[in-house]
Amino acid sequence: MSRVALSHLASPSLRAYLRSAGHDLHLVRDDPRYGPGVESHGDLRFCKIGADGPVLAGGAPPSPAYPDNAAMCAVVTRGFLIHRLDITHPAILRACRERGFREIHVRQGYTRCSCLPVDDRSFITCDAGIGAALSRIPELSVLPVQAGHVLLPGFDTGFLGGAAGRVDGEIVFDGDLSAHPDFQRICAFIRERGLTPRYFPDHKLTDIGSVIQL
Repeated sequence: MSRVALSHLASPSLRAYLRSAGHDLHLVRDDPRYGPGVESHGDLRFCKIGADGPVLAGGAPPSPAYPDNAAMCAVVTRGFLIHRLDITHPAILRACRERGFREIHVRQGYTRCSCLPVDDRSFITCDAGIGAALSRIPELSVLPVQAGHVLLPGFDTGFLGGAAGRVDGEIVFDGDLSAHPDFQRICAFIRERGLTPRYFPDHKLTDIGSVIQL
């Protein structure tokens, strides 16, 4: 059994599915210190250092405003740290440098929201800047998708990365991925890497601050 962190606002279908698969859920509760609309977003509080590394918690941010609240919102896979490096939490930098991970600077501080790591070297992103930065590295594979089409209450749109996460051999989405215009391409990209997309048509695709297997 593993623990999976996700917002307490995640859809009942997603929560029930994860529990039925034997996972213990850590439901992230509202904390206004992270800012309106993202009070329960786990990707602002936790960062997993690669597939097998520790999960770091950063503590409350200096302010609830961006970019202060995005210091933990990095993408870290085995070998790579992807984030707006001038705001990255010192604990993440230290852990990645101790492991010799390559650092990739991007302008988007909400990196984990905007970029979904499928495996250690494969990413789906709706952010053109992130896509361009990753595409310059030959060993990485990037699937660019259309921005939008993801609900985030209180905002014009959410991010695809914030609506999903890898749990064991699946990429799970909070809501109906089939309504996304790049649905077929997203599923093909995931399946080509030996993983299974899992989504729930009874709920609109929603940015819940990522799904993080602890």
